[in-house]
Amino acid sequence: MIRIAFYSAFDSWQDWAERLSPLLPAIEFVDLMSDDAREADIALVWTPPAGRLAGLPNLRGIILQGQGVDHMMADPTTPQNIPLVRLVDPEMAAALSHWAILAALDFWRDGPYYRQQQAQKIWAPKPQRPAQGGVVGVMGVGAIGSVIATRFAALGFQVKGWTRSPRQLASVDVYAGLDRLDEFLQDVQILVSVLPLTPQTRGIMNADLFSKLAPGACVINGGRGPQIVEQDLLAALASGQLGAAVLDVFETEPLPTTHAFWSHDKIAVWPHVAAQTNPQSAAEQVAAAITAIMAGQPPANQVDWQRGY
Repeated sequence: MIRIAFYSAFDSWQDWAERLSPLLPAIEFVDLMSDDAREADIALVWTPPAGRLAGLPNLRGIILQGQGVDHMMADPTTPQNIPLVRLVDPEMAAALSHWAILAALDFWRDGPYYRQQQAQKIWAPKPQRPAQGGVVGVMGVGAIGSVIATRFAALGFQVKGWTRSPRQLASVDVYAGLDRLDEFLQDVQILVSVLPLTPQTRGIMNADLFSKLAPGACVINGGRGPQIVEQDLLAALASGQLGAAVLDVFETEPLPTTHAFWSHDKIAVWPHVAAQTNPQSAAEQVAAAITAIMAGQPPANQVDWQRGY
């Protein structure tokens, strides 16, 4: 019997049990916060309470219900002597690409302007931006970013990608390393970030970065909230250097009701829903990770504590 300690504020363990049971030998789900969790072999969790995992003496692996790992690394009690596995679900990559394209095309075709005109019953067409050749920059062209970048290219955009390590990507000009970041940013009209949160990416979207984009650019952040310096973003929008921002992640979540982003006419706020975990599509990956961990083998998508993801 494999005992799985479960924790999530959004999903139920029943959905996961239904999908995982046909893929694994006998399994039992228990609540991470219950006494039964002390006998758990695996933790399947999302944002568990700090310190809770450290109190499970039989734990052999931690599997996250999403791709972000920064909340786990911020907890100094998270066990580092067992595998920590992040979810890299193709369904999430597809969903996030849909969201990024929706946000970008809404900006590119002046959706906010026309919604304002409708509200005021004004008929006032604007000149259309080019249907081909607009410059999109994608920061982080890994499992998710590569899908986003290639789909933008298929729509006729000129696409640039920025990543930590060199890689090849069809129809995308890839720039690797901090020393090529400025070159990557040049002429970018729509900037999409799906970067992981690391010490190097915290605060990376700041006044200096915004100043190097094309005037009036749109910033779309589906990575992590702390990567944007919020006051710098507001200043760049006020000056016109940025024309819009579409944000799905924030420094503080839920976004406080008093936050300036809520009422800003150039900012679209999404409540961290750009790519939600689907147990149906993710079950095979989770089952494979559990099988590997129980066999004493390294699972796929194991987090590297040195790299930060």
